[in-house]
Amino acid sequence: MGWFNKLAAKYILTPEKLAENELRDTRLALYQSERQLLEAQMRVDYYCNILTFLEAITVDGVESVAESQRPKLSSQTPVPQRRAPDLSSYRGGA
Repeated sequence: MGWFNKLAAKYILTPEKLAENELRDTRLALYQSERQLLEAQMRVDYYCNILTFLEAITVDGVESVAESQRPKLSSQTPVPQRRAPDLSSYRGGA
């Protein structure tokens, strides 16, 4: 009967085990709530940006907003061209 007592002691719910389970569940609930809060903040930022964009179109017109969002070609720094590797020393099988 000693093995039965050990087995029962392993799986019986004590106040400490109940507290461990509740602690784990509460941490998971906190994590999920924080994630939902971050997702909600992202949605708020998205809709604020959409509202600002649509208000600008209503006030200034589509062409004006499109011109302001189009990148300025003269202000961009030229991107250096990527050099091709020197293949003169390559002696591959041909």
